Amino acid sequence: MLNHYEKTITFILQMNVLAQANDITAWITDRSARVTHEFNEEKTRRFEWFLSSDQSKATLIEVFDDCVGAVTRVQNLMSSEIAAEWMERFEIESLTVLGDVNDALAEALASMGPDIRTYAGGFTR
Repeated sequence: MLNHYEKTITFILQMNVLAQANDITAWITDRSARVTHEFNEEKTRRFEWFLSSDQSKATLIEVFDDCVGAVTRVQNLMSSEIAAEWMERFEIESLTVLGDVNDALAEALASMGPDIRTYAGGFTR
């Protein structure tokens, strides 16, 4: 649909992999992806990690149906054991949030200093 915003929210996290994180691929597949998948979050549509060829940089892309789904993801992360493991392995370079963010989501993400970008136009098929 042309120039119609579906209320989706996208997180793009750019991170440096910390030197001591020599288990990064295994941790992503065996811990991060598995634990997040087991949360069974109804409104989480995409949760995908990408690594640079030398495994020094990581990108995490998360897509949610709406702000409620995004807040649920943040709350689940912060209340789980995975949060401490994540902080031991990564240093956040940037968090870009795409979509029309409500106050609850802005507050949940405030400590991460997100670059919030609102919908301007385009299409989906």
